[in-house]
Amino acid sequence: MRITLKTLAIIILFFAGSACAELQINLEGLTDSIRIGDPLELRLTIEAPMEGQLLIPDLPAVMAPFELLTQPQTSALSAPDESRLLEISFGATCYETGDQVFPPIPAKWISEDGEQTDSVATEPHIIHIQGVVPQEILAIADSTQQPYHLLQQNRARKIAYSVAEFIPWALIILAAISVFFLIRWLIRRRKRDDEEVIQGPPSRPPYEIAMEELDKLRDRKLYQSGEIKLYYSELSEIIRRYIEGRFGVPAMESTSFQLMRDIEIHLSNRNLESILESLLADADLAKFAKHRPDEDTCRKDLENSYILVNRTKPEPKPILSEEAA
Repeated sequence: MRITLKTLAIIILFFAGSACAELQINLEGLTDSIRIGDPLELRLTIEAPMEGQLLIPDLPAVMAPFELLTQPQTSALSAPDESRLLEISFGATCYETGDQVFPPIPAKWISEDGEQTDSVATEPHIIHIQGVVPQEILAIADSTQQPYHLLQQNRARKIAYSVAEFIPWALIILAAISVFFLIRWLIRRRKRDDEEVIQGPPSRPPYEIAMEELDKLRDRKLYQSGEIKLYYSELSEIIRRYIEGRFGVPAMESTSFQLMRDIEIHLSNRNLESILESLLADADLAKFAKHRPDEDTCRKDLENSYILVNRTKPEPKPILSEEAA
């Protein structure tokens, strides 16, 4: 049986029978560490006497800083000792990094005459939320943790080598160098011949291509239909291709941190740097942390993309030179 959050906030379950079992609560599915935005599949089990009423709070109100991902699903199961089991399955996640405490979830039982009450709560649990870290930073962190390997004290070493032992290695090195330069020469010749035979059409300016692609992305209405991850993936690729074609920065192979570092010398306007940094951050969260920005944020990032392209495109060349003017 599915229930909404408003119904769960005021749920009162009536149990018929004699109250001889104690009120118990248990939460399963918690872990010690997750990445930001990853889901937790949780199951809340409550055992209560059949007689009386059971009060359960609104889950989103007591779970902060964790957020509810899926609507709770509730089922009541029979249990021994004249008691009933209530199981509530739901999904949760957290968008704040660091050590976060999953707070206790309380439950309260009141007898039918109102004279007896019992309250219980789950234990608080600390969960470490890992942020979105660039791969190159992880590689540096891993390499610094490698232990040093020292040579054995009595290891035998060969001091002298004969000329005959070096000849095969020298021939292999010379052959490899020759093959390298031969391949390089063939590639350059092939490229030069292609340029002479085939004269392709002049390439379009990067800003024209970017504006056309932004118009197509706008008309597809991806974020309005809920495809947030696909929308930000295509939006970030359009901006990265434009920056790479406009400024010669390897934006497609760079992380957001590297791109902001390399583009700084080309953007004299601090406002444009803030626009690009905010757009890349929203795209990373949507693609890697499963974050779902609202429609206002998606629309604002698209508008900022138009602003970034328009304000960084080359100045138009004058029709007449200064002397002719």
